[in-house]
Amino acid sequence: MTANQTVHYNENIMSEKMKKFPLFLSVIILILLNPTGSSADESSQVGDNKGPLLTNNLYPFYLPYINLLPENAQSLGAGNVRLIIANNYANTFNLDLDGMGDGMQFDMDLESLRLAINLDVGVSDRLDIGLETAYVYEYGGFFDPVIQGFHKLFGFPNAGRSKVENNLFRLKIQNANGTWIDLQTPVSGIGDITLKAKLNIINAGKKGFYLAIQPAVKIPAGNESLLLSNGKTDWAVNLLAEKTGYNYGIYINIGWMHVGKPENLQIFDFTEDLFSYMICYEWLIRGGWSLYIQADGNSSPYMSGHKRLDDQSGTINLGFKYEIAEKALLQISFAEEFFTFATTDVSLMIAMTFIL
Repeated sequence: MTANQTVHYNENIMSEKMKKFPLFLSVIILILLNPTGSSADESSQVGDNKGPLLTNNLYPFYLPYINLLPENAQSLGAGNVRLIIANNYANTFNLDLDGMGDGMQFDMDLESLRLAINLDVGVSDRLDIGLETAYVYEYGGFFDPVIQGFHKLFGFPNAGRSKVENNLFRLKIQNANGTWIDLQTPVSGIGDITLKAKLNIINAGKKGFYLAIQPAVKIPAGNESLLLSNGKTDWAVNLLAEKTGYNYGIYINIGWMHVGKPENLQIFDFTEDLFSYMICYEWLIRGGWSLYIQADGNSSPYMSGHKRLDDQSGTINLGFKYEIAEKALLQISFAEEFFTFATTDVSLMIAMTFIL
């Protein structure tokens, strides 16, 4: 093992140990929030539940496939229209200093911006239909010095970031069978279009329990050569569950996805059937505020032999929503790796939701 490989190996071991920190933090927060009780007067009104945090997986190798926003199970109601404008930004880095076995090399150094527009319409009291589209920009970014300074300040592993220049754009995957992707200049463009519906099948309003099913289809519209689309039609079905109380909400999404293999991916195997998950706890507080802790992710379609491609994704999200007007919600949330390498290193979401 070379000196460079030793450094990379040791940093990976340290990174694995650091994975326990977000989980520990999330458990402590849940204990402090105490979802089943409140010291406030039970007759007072805290406010309406606002649904789970909106998140998108900006990992470059998941962007080509269907990727639904987390949803609550309640329907909008006949005639209501919901507009969501979501701005998500993420930093991602990996450097294979001397390559992996079988000629595998996986270099990834970029920042991603995804500006999404999501429109949903209440067709009836139990049925919503909607669509989503997005603009994606991937480039060298500007966060590298900030992240490296943070790592240095707290003694966290730096994963080899100091060995390349700051704000570099690089996206390359190759093995002994050839090269799948090799991008050295920033990319941008419109992503695919997703059409969806949500049918509420259990609406126990007095008990605060709701259950819904959400089918969706993704229509290819993005550039496959820039990794903004897989060039195929993807399908998904989500089961949405929701339990609300006086000052809390619990949301669970469990989904199946059938995704198409990109035509230009020939160097390793691919699986078309994936699963996704989301679990969220919302704590409603006075003044139109809700605080959140949420975990979400999905399995990987890749069978490459590299954990940053093959592992399931997983992020822990912390954030809030604030009711800035009667029918307008602001969300600001932060996400980091939860228990896997196959996701962005850090992500920030700023979103506005309007009921029209």
